[in-house]
Amino acid sequence: MNLRPVVFCLLLACPFVCFAAKRPNVILMMADDLGYETLSANGGTPYKTPNLDKLAANGLRFTNCVSQPVCTPTRVKIMTGRYNFRNYKTFGILDPREKTFGHVMRDAGYKTCIVGKWQLGQDRKLPGHFGFDEYCLWWLENKSTRYGNVGELIQNGKVLPGGKGEYGPDVVSGFMFDFISRNKEEPFFCYYPMILTHSPFVPTPDTDKNAPKGNNLDLMVDMVAYTDKIVGRVIAHLDNLGLRKNTVILYTGDNGTHRGIVGAKVGEHDWPGAKGSNMSEMGMRVPLVVNYPAGGASGRVLDDPIDFSDMLPTFAELGGANLPKGVTIDGHSFAGRLMGRKDYKPRDWAYVSYYGKGRGTATHFARDTRYKLYEGGYLYDFHKDPAHAKPIDPDTAAPDARTARKKLSFVLEQMKAQFAEGDEYTGVATKLLDAKPGFTATQPKKPKDKGGKKGRKNKLEK
Repeated sequence: MNLRPVVFCLLLACPFVCFAAKRPNVILMMADDLGYETLSANGGTPYKTPNLDKLAANGLRFTNCVSQPVCTPTRVKIMTGRYNFRNYKTFGILDPREKTFGHVMRDAGYKTCIVGKWQLGQDRKLPGHFGFDEYCLWWLENKSTRYGNVGELIQNGKVLPGGKGEYGPDVVSGFMFDFISRNKEEPFFCYYPMILTHSPFVPTPDTDKNAPKGNNLDLMVDMVAYTDKIVGRVIAHLDNLGLRKNTVILYTGDNGTHRGIVGAKVGEHDWPGAKGSNMSEMGMRVPLVVNYPAGGASGRVLDDPIDFSDMLPTFAELGGANLPKGVTIDGHSFAGRLMGRKDYKPRDWAYVSYYGKGRGTATHFARDTRYKLYEGGYLYDFHKDPAHAKPIDPDTAAPDARTARKKLSFVLEQMKAQFAEGDEYTGVATKLLDAKPGFTATQPKKPKDKGGKKGRKNKLEK
């Protein structure tokens, strides 16, 4: 028998077999109301994040990542890879017509899981509808207590009774660890939109009970520290299972820190919380740490412009998945960065359109590695002026600022030309504001959130 054709066929097939075996696991952790200043590796004080700092030192730390300024717009964008003007309808809802990164990864053969905060529609069928095999979620139906004595979480369709002093972040992260253990032989994708660090600002299980009662900043420091502790647990769990090398870990925040948190700094700059504001760096610039040992890229600090539309195509490239058909995906994959590819080229700009609570009135901007341009021609050097106190005068601008204005103006015009498509899809017309930015600028009314107030109970199964 001549074995040469058989051997030749096996050699041809090997790259695909090897690729399937080596596809990385992916874990995306997104903390709630956590701005750029909360990562000590970013120069933020008074925060301490040793696990994340180590993850960044051995991986990649991106300094130019922007979210949406408040939670639902961010969740819609990060899950679908599409700008808000295309598919954002109203607060607390993800349009059921949308395809998410859950679909993308599940269709590529990944086991998928979501744990943490939902707030995208009150129906236990929705996580599965949006591509997740398993879930353990808070605020999937009715909003209950967020932290201590967590209330009723819903796990794979069943209500967990709660009321026994459980700490919500521990319950949902524990379920994710169990999911990973049960699926360690297959590629998995975990999306963990965290319950921490949103208000109410309350002690964590690690808060010193004998210490004097602190203010909101003191409590926020403790809550960030507990978030960092959970990240450390994720790393330890992967190490114990022998999965760490081939797992991509991403950590970010869904928007800027709560406005009640003041006193933090980034380097020489004051960095008060500005959640809900699109008009300064404090409202939508967030940390982004990515660590992928098998990728080979580590120890770098990068200023690539990244917005949350980039996550879905990045995961698709990492997992060998197809992008959703029949819709515009706005993001740019940065998987090449994680794998240290020499031919990788970062995008030239990032873009944010923001409607506030309900679709209608919007602000938007485009940014590169230094400059940020708003509707109305307001240009800022966000390195020197993160609060956007003074726009750059076009008549006295430096040559690089003039070049940036021209480039970013073109981006804004391109985006505006596509607004009509999203307005037709959502049924609500966009009214674009050209208000002057700045930390104290008037913003669209932000959604109220009373944090720990217990809402109606979820229905327990008989």
